[in-house]
Amino acid sequence: MPRESVEDKGLRYIRERRLTVERVDGDLVVARCRGGSGEEYAMRFDVGAARWFCDCPARGTCAHLTALQMVTTRRRR
Repeated sequence: MPRESVEDKGLRYIRERRLTVERVDGDLVVARCRGGSGEEYAMRFDVGAARWFCDCPARGTCAHLTALQMVTTRRRR
């Protein structure tokens, strides 16, 4: 059985309602996502620093951030 891609896993987290966007405040997005084993990870996107962050142990872009990126867009000013 092929391994699930990060994009597929992120989409599955959205479908399973594991992602919760807690706050959108100016240039900051704060969210939480429940991982595959039930653990919960804190995430954020800081527009000013142009940086995505997740406190999970994954290296590189994780499925949690991928899910958040799929539901986040920045409005042009």
